[in-house]
Amino acid sequence: MSNASVKLSQREAMLLEAARAHGFVDEEIIHKLRKGNPEPFLEIEEGKYDFTPLFSLYEEDFERLEEAIREGYTIKYTTFNGIKFLLKKRYGLETPRDYESGEDYLDSLKLTDQMLEWLRATISSNWRIVELERKAKSEEAVIRIEWNG
Repeated sequence: MSNASVKLSQREAMLLEAARAHGFVDEEIIHKLRKGNPEPFLEIEEGKYDFTPLFSLYEEDFERLEEAIREGYTIKYTTFNGIKFLLKKRYGLETPRDYESGEDYLDSLKLTDQMLEWLRATISSNWRIVELERKAKSEEAVIRIEWNG
């Protein structure tokens, strides 16, 4: 699923996932970045995010960013709030409704195998994903994400 050879900063990844959560598909994001016009991104959460870092990265190394968008990426260093942001934007999961949140862990998170594969490939190694329970015949696991710093 994720090629993980492309490393993005957490901010770059968050901007990408905010655009996806808004409904922009991958090729649409790439097309908007190619045009160099940040205007379409202003409609995302009423202009809450500054997409300049994505445009800068695109200018520096468009091939790398396009690969990250199409094939997946690994975040160089993921923070606790960064994981919560990604879970919310990518899968609509929030605490306390969908999981428990402690000082340095997220617990009782139910993910499909596909979601779990994406998360494992995407977050940095300062976090450990522990499979607590495997749901029989459902391709779903209950996991805990804990600080591994």
